[in-house]
Amino acid sequence: MIGVQFFKADLGPLKQIVNALPDTVTAECKRLAHKWAKRVQLDAQRRLLSQTKGEGNTAAALQIVEDLPNKQYIVGYGPIKNRPRNLPLWLEYGTIHMDARQHMRPAAEAAREGYAQDMKEATTAVVRDAFGLD
Repeated sequence: MIGVQFFKADLGPLKQIVNALPDTVTAECKRLAHKWAKRVQLDAQRRLLSQTKGEGNTAAALQIVEDLPNKQYIVGYGPIKNRPRNLPLWLEYGTIHMDARQHMRPAAEAAREGYAQDMKEATTAVVRDAFGLD
């Protein structure tokens, strides 16, 4: 009986670490997701500005919105000064009157591998740190 009580007493700190782990991992994943959303936003803006000759209002309308229920960040367009609402779609996919000026999809694709690698490394690091593994 003494051995069982000893084991239960040692389990307390481990249980606290395990219970805190989801919050710690979530916080780190959220930080990284925002970092990569910002990279996508800036890359898409850069790509668009290099392909268009306007005042930059469309690129400036790119924004990051946090979607809390789905635990994600969305890089998308807010209102564009003096332009139709569907202009971003016309630019990305083209129309019968203009060629596509893809900027969102290439920016997202360029970030895909780095984002996945950062997430993998961060979650591993959080777990290793939580359990004192080096």
